[in-house]
Amino acid sequence: MKHFFALFLALMMAVTMLSAASAETGHSVTVAVDDDSFTIGPWGSAGAVRDWTETVMWTHLCYRPFVGAALDKDELQMVAAKSVTKVDDTTYDVEIFDNITDSQGNAIKASDVVFSYQQLASLGYVSEIGVYFDSAEATGDYTLTLHLKDGTEGAIENVLTLCSIASQAWYEGASQDEIETNPATTGPYTVAGVETASSITMAARADYWKSEDLAYVEQQNADQIVILCITEASMRSVALENGEVDMAEISANDVSRFEGNDAYNITNYNNFMSQYLIFNTSENSPCQDENVRKAIAYGFDCMTMLMGSGTTAGIVSYDVAPNMAPDYVQAWDEAEYFPWKPEVAAQYLADAGYQPGELTIRILVTAQAPQGPYQALQAMLMQSGINLEICAYDRAVRQTYQEDPTAWDIAEYSDSITDFTTHFWEDLFSEKNYGANGTQGFTVDPTLQQLLAAASADRSEENMNAFHDYVAEHCYMIGLYTEIRSIVTGSGITDICLQKLNPVLNAMTFAE
Repeated sequence: MKHFFALFLALMMAVTMLSAASAETGHSVTVAVDDDSFTIGPWGSAGAVRDWTETVMWTHLCYRPFVGAALDKDELQMVAAKSVTKVDDTTYDVEIFDNITDSQGNAIKASDVVFSYQQLASLGYVSEIGVYFDSAEATGDYTLTLHLKDGTEGAIENVLTLCSIASQAWYEGASQDEIETNPATTGPYTVAGVETASSITMAARADYWKSEDLAYVEQQNADQIVILCITEASMRSVALENGEVDMAEISANDVSRFEGNDAYNITNYNNFMSQYLIFNTSENSPCQDENVRKAIAYGFDCMTMLMGSGTTAGIVSYDVAPNMAPDYVQAWDEAEYFPWKPEVAAQYLADAGYQPGELTIRILVTAQAPQGPYQALQAMLMQSGINLEICAYDRAVRQTYQEDPTAWDIAEYSDSITDFTTHFWEDLFSEKNYGANGTQGFTVDPTLQQLLAAASADRSEENMNAFHDYVAEHCYMIGLYTEIRSIVTGSGITDICLQKLNPVLNAMTFAE
């Protein structure tokens, strides 16, 4: 409630200003992140920097202010869209504002919106667009029609909120370097400077095209926002203590350094992002054998993995999806879900034809993440006779290997939930995303697809249980935990606008 009131107050203050661009707060904020992959063009793969900056620099048709916000309940905030009208379950008419411009003065019309959706769909960076978006056409200078592949609940919200909008003329005429270092942004901030793999500076646009009824992501409470890459967790804490940064996500074992100190404010939050293990079920991996998968699944304990990072701040999973959506079946959390049983793991290993110590499994992980959990997993599996090779790569390289069935046997991954458990499942399992590969783990199983389609069409407890049980029965993927994370700010920032995974940097509240 405290955060909601702060957000509401900030919004009301923004709306009552003469114009968004007229606010000269003088505030500059520096934020430490652990990622050096600065993909700041309109469309790119997920990463910490992109997650924290995309809605600041790029306008979208709408903004979803909280998990599960629905269009038909008037819970979406309009950004580039002036109105959205439902024609039928898979067809929506959209009118955009007629004064949208980017930071280089290019006017944005409906044809640019259509181009943006087509680009994002073809690039494949956002799985929800691949699942739900079918096509779009401009019906006028400032009107367009969106067509969905299906009318499942939540589909239109994902389509309306997940595509950055850019000028077609600018994009097609720009070099790749210009796209990544000096983009013609359509959001309330533009790029003032980029130091490769080090930092990005964003400045509030004095010419931002919108002045009233601002969404949270359109506010300009800070004149300048600096994103600074500090990959080492302990160094982010040091930078905060030294006053080099104003905000940082702090590792759980460092938070105590700031507790009880009036010079800092701490926000703990569940980040709606589930950590999970993917099994490579292709012919290239020993995990093609269900017995091998179950040997691994019963060979470790999720909480012990989490403790490997120096904390118990997390919620153990009982499904691959986090327990945060209205269609999640609460009874799953009371059932047995791959408990740590080394003797059971050893038997499955024997059933697969391996003697203790004969099998080596490669786990694909991100180098920037704490390695303690994987080392804990390695030690636990060894007790059941399974060797684990930790293959840690930086995010960009890891993303390339993720799509290579010859590069890994299991992969630790994370995904966030936006509304429904079924949508989370679709991100991981739907052949609409992975084509001939079947799923994120290269699983080709028609029954799996049928059960997913049934659950997505009708989220009855019977259908939800059928899919959940089938995935567990064949051990295709395993949920690990959802982390409780901590953001620490200097006392000059009294509140952060935190609604989903990350703060809305331009909407934080400053001390007077």
